[in-house]
Amino acid sequence: MRTLAHVSDLHFGAVDPAVVAALEADLAAVAPDLVVVSGDLTQRGRRREFRAARAFLDRLDRPVLVVPGNHDVPGFNLAVRFLRPYRRFSRHITSDLFPLVTDDEMAVLGLNTARRLVRHWNWALGSINRRQLARATNDLAAHGGNRVRIIVTHHPAVLPPGHRDGRMLFHAERALSSFAASRVDLLLSGHLHRTHAAVSAVPAARPGAPAWSMIVAQAGSATSTRLRDEANGYNVIRLGARPPRLEVDTRAWTGAGFEAVSTQAFDRADGHWAVSRDSAAR
Repeated sequence: MRTLAHVSDLHFGAVDPAVVAALEADLAAVAPDLVVVSGDLTQRGRRREFRAARAFLDRLDRPVLVVPGNHDVPGFNLAVRFLRPYRRFSRHITSDLFPLVTDDEMAVLGLNTARRLVRHWNWALGSINRRQLARATNDLAAHGGNRVRIIVTHHPAVLPPGHRDGRMLFHAERALSSFAASRVDLLLSGHLHRTHAAVSAVPAARPGAPAWSMIVAQAGSATSTRLRDEANGYNVIRLGARPPRLEVDTRAWTGAGFEAVSTQAFDRADGHWAVSRDSAAR
């Protein structure tokens, strides 16, 4: 059994210090095997915000896997944005934009979907390219084995029900097809400041072949003051490889600390993920 803490949209530069302190204490109590941070560590991509984010990660004293978000690409310094969009992220957080963590039970791969520019007026949108997908295919072929396979991005490839703002990730369909071919089990993302976990079926590329099912889980904003009708929160994910099982516990800020507010469980049987029969009882 492995435990992951899925934290997203920290937004240092626009945080509640009390929430930051409570999150650190809660993560220390959970003691996850890996802390996954799915982007937007900063509010404006400023150096002091990156330094604050780096200090937060250091205080956790846990293994971490981090990918950038659109807010981590400087928004006001256009020279930095277009010439060296990831320089501050690389200097203060990590220079590895293809982070991979593996052990006997899991293979967790991060992909950068933040861009200096997309073909849209809204530069907050993300994109994923063929080179990244080819690298992901190779990495998962080399390290996936019988492990639970997990992809981490900032922008969601699958949107939650009721989302009204249109696409978030360019080439999402291509990415999902590639992930299905690599038998990815779990997609982790953020960006929307909303929690969500469900099974998503991806049509097979080969006619007549069965669809591949994977779990998609989003984390809300962990510490930002910029909320969207949802309290600060994060997800604790417990996974087992034999037999394959995933539990997604959402922990939310109550004003005094973080507490569990919901749990969803998923099992894989006959090669397909489905909501666990006992999930509704939790």
